[in-house]
Amino acid sequence: MIFSLIVLIGCGPSRFVAPLEQGENAISASLGGPIINVPGLATIPIPMSSITYGHGWNDDLTLFGSWFTTAAVFGTMQLEVGGTYRLWEHDEKNYGFSVTPAANFAMDFFEFNSKLWPQLDANFYWWYNHRFLTQEDVVLGKRHVPNLFYAGLGSFYELSRTRAHNEPQQTWVLPMLQIGHDYNWKKWSFKTEVKIIAPHLSNDNIVVNYVGLTGDRGATGLYFGFTKRF
Repeated sequence: MIFSLIVLIGCGPSRFVAPLEQGENAISASLGGPIINVPGLATIPIPMSSITYGHGWNDDLTLFGSWFTTAAVFGTMQLEVGGTYRLWEHDEKNYGFSVTPAANFAMDFFEFNSKLWPQLDANFYWWYNHRFLTQEDVVLGKRHVPNLFYAGLGSFYELSRTRAHNEPQQTWVLPMLQIGHDYNWKKWSFKTEVKIIAPHLSNDNIVVNYVGLTGDRGATGLYFGFTKRF
């Protein structure tokens, strides 16, 4: 239960779905999390925030690192490092597949307990409003930037044989389904993403009252973010 609660709250949106161009950099800030019911207040996504830096190692691989800023305020250092690799892209470069292996590490500042979770995402992405640059665009220095729709599967992996109170670990894989959209300008992007987290696990009898598409199973997350490319 403790493992499930930490990952349900702590996971963020997809960092990079389509890799950056070689040598391109990006900084992004995201906000959001699983939707919960706060009695007497509202039904809202948990406002977990994170900051991410990414670098295009080449046209097919982007490396990134993330720092979870809200977790730091509450006494936990949580970091995520990984890379997005383009497995395949259509000849016209309007859709393709990518995979994102990563590692998520958390340590509290009080007792210095720490955990490491490997993570793996796989996404199909589709550029729409896509067109090639015309000769006039090239002469005038214009750059057409299409928007991006994506959908995919993600998973967290538990490495410890035991959970809280030295009980045997029973949850080894935490699956997720994400659907998202990047609205792109020349150097900026606005991301929205919906994530269905662990739909096979009961969310009864835990301290957080989750509200979502899967009822009393798992959680539904809602995320927003801005990215600046340079």
